[in-house]
Amino acid sequence: MISQAKSLFRQAGLFPVARNLYRNLSPSHRKERLFNKRFYNEMINPGDLCFDIGANLGQTIEALLENNAVVVAVEPNPNCLPVLNYQFPDNPNLTIVNKGIGSTPGSAQLHFKGTDSTASMRDDWPFATDQTLEVEIITLDDMIAQFGLPKFLKVDVEGFELEVFKGLSQPISLIYFEMHGDEMDLVFQIFERLSTIGEIAGINVVSGDNSSWLIDGWVKPNELLAKLGEPVPRRANIVVKMNT
Repeated sequence: MISQAKSLFRQAGLFPVARNLYRNLSPSHRKERLFNKRFYNEMINPGDLCFDIGANLGQTIEALLENNAVVVAVEPNPNCLPVLNYQFPDNPNLTIVNKGIGSTPGSAQLHFKGTDSTASMRDDWPFATDQTLEVEIITLDDMIAQFGLPKFLKVDVEGFELEVFKGLSQPISLIYFEMHGDEMDLVFQIFERLSTIGEIAGINVVSGDNSSWLIDGWVKPNELLAKLGEPVPRRANIVVKMNT
């Protein structure tokens, strides 16, 4: 029912308006926005440059801008752009890049369904999609060359995170990426990759809604599983501090 309603609103060109109204009225969405604003307030200072890789419909953009960051957001899904342009019109602190991020420049197939947050470059990503699109791929190094070195980097690209980090050749102070509990091997491959470009000072884990830290203090990568305990969360977010 919800999916059908979204589709009808998109066809009528009213989805951005309807979504904005719903989020403002929904108690759960207001709580989500509060959690995000509070979390990013811990991470950044006003004026910090932040990259949001996999912006989707702008939940992270919103929280970063509310904390007075300068944001460069990357989102390859064309269905998301009307919402982003409606929600953040002519904001001087926001640049939206309609491309994908990977290990090398080129192109790749994006698999997606409407504006769902499960869009991925991975052919084996286990979520329903009904659309594919060839999108331009650039690297994080390309982004840095154009916009500068960010203080904070968020990467949420549905299982394609390792390929994104392969296109980065220098450390970033704070890196945040989505963790899927059934793919912990991928998390440790990301740690290994980041260790080749700089020193990891510590890691922590925050809940999927950014409401609470799951580890008491910063730990080394090899301490992660012991500190998290069993069962490993199905979905959470890793925060990596790097020495720069």
